Amino acid sequence: MQAQSPVKASIGATSAPERRLHSEQLLQGSRRVVIEHGNASYTLLLTRNDKLILVK
Repeated sequence: MQAQSPVKASIGATSAPERRLHSEQLLQGSRRVVIEHGNASYTLLLTRNDKLILVK
């Protein structure tokens, strides 16, 4: 049996059940959406090959 890392153990112990969103819910028909987290902005891009890329 492998021990969990302290980070994984603490996240699992305090987090709510996992939420799942479809990319369509985030993109809403667009190919790009900006996500703000704290003081940073991230761009989620949908490529022509139907892949997702998250960039800061």
